[in-house]
Amino acid sequence: MTDEHPDLYELSNRAFVVEHTIETTPERIFEAYTEPDLVAQWWATPGQTLRVDEMDVRPGGTWRFTHLLADGEELVMHGEYREVDPVTRLSYTYNTGEGTDEEILAIVELEPVTGGTHLTLTNRCASTEQRDDMLSFGAAAGTMAAWERLADLLGAA
Repeated sequence: MTDEHPDLYELSNRAFVVEHTIETTPERIFEAYTEPDLVAQWWATPGQTLRVDEMDVRPGGTWRFTHLLADGEELVMHGEYREVDPVTRLSYTYNTGEGTDEEILAIVELEPVTGGTHLTLTNRCASTEQRDDMLSFGAAAGTMAAWERLADLLGAA
């Protein structure tokens, strides 16, 4: 864990973990991760719109989201679902752009705890440089901000 982000810790030279607890059920959080209409409401950064172009939530299914940025540009993210274990675990690959980007494996784990659900997001990067770039770009803060929007969407305290 770090002083700046107490819910972040480096798992290895190519992986890091972000954790948080939300006062709602794992079922509601899993639904928010797997229903296109809900994803579009919490995944996007404030001031941006997220368009869900494709979302086939099953092992081997693909996803593609487009962030519509304030300046009119588009940022495409895409990947493939690897594991879909309803209400406990979801893993998927993650790329930005098209072509030869290094793939990230994101693993979302949902654990019921007293008063809510503990979320653990593990990002396994292709290289140390990619992990360092994600961390310096603000991946932990971005995740926490998205989870705050998720909690607001679900009416969690």
